Amino acid sequence: MKRYTIDEFRAAYPNNDACLDKIFQLRFKGLVCPKCESDKEFTRVKGRRSYQCPNCGFQVYPTKDTIFEKTTTPLMYWFYAIFLQTTTRNGVAAKELERQLSVCYKTALRMSHQIKILMADKGLRKLEGTIQIDECYIGMNTKNLHRKDRAEMYENDETPADR
Repeated sequence: MKRYTIDEFRAAYPNNDACLDKIFQLRFKGLVCPKCESDKEFTRVKGRRSYQCPNCGFQVYPTKDTIFEKTTTPLMYWFYAIFLQTTTRNGVAAKELERQLSVCYKTALRMSHQIKILMADKGLRKLEGTIQIDECYIGMNTKNLHRKDRAEMYENDETPADR
């Protein structure tokens, strides 16, 4: 499996405009203007995080309703933080983001927290059907329990795994 390297990342996202273009592409690919129903390609507005319809001037903001919406931190920093979080085995601490991005700790902590929220799988559900587990130990060895705890188990009519 080919790994995504830092050189590839820097080539893909050299500046904030490239990051904003990527967000726009992911969120609004094939966008038809809701105001004039034109299918012409939206153009970038200089100095703002928006794109506008060439016919009527209707603007869309790709960062709206995202973690990037009201941030003053450059998008390059956000993308680099996401790159670090997703390519390292155990993630990256906020202190490390602070050092690498030259931002204050409060900013690094907020970025780290927001990225972890995005990465969390909210659609988890219980396993169903037949489940196979390898090398699993369920239960406890009662000989390792304190005598008082073993006595309580026997009083409650629980059958110990080992006597």
